[in-house]
Amino acid sequence: MAQRGHSRQNDIEAILEALITDGGFTSAVVASKEGLPFATAGNAHTTLIAAVAAAIKDLVERAHQAPLEITSRNERGDQIVIRYFSVQEERLLLSITMPAGRHPYRRLTSRAIRQIRRVLEK
Repeated sequence: MAQRGHSRQNDIEAILEALITDGGFTSAVVASKEGLPFATAGNAHTTLIAAVAAAIKDLVERAHQAPLEITSRNERGDQIVIRYFSVQEERLLLSITMPAGRHPYRRLTSRAIRQIRRVLEK
């Protein structure tokens, strides 16, 4: 349902843009459990990141674990954080990429997830 001339996707993308700005992150994506992105922000391969995040979740679930968060770091220290959450009965993921260095992300991603839930529950 659109609100004030904005779609849910636009509202979520605005949340992601604020998340990137506040955290100094490179990109952010919200995707379905299958890895299909429906809101992105920043400049990274967000479609690929969403697909990989979904595949990782499936792998972990086959080991009878329900992941809440998965973090990966490359040789340069750049990091990908994938947080899984639910809205109503739908399982979603929020993935962020960040450059090397200390970047506190937990509080910022938790706030973004709360805001995304509010948008999607309307």
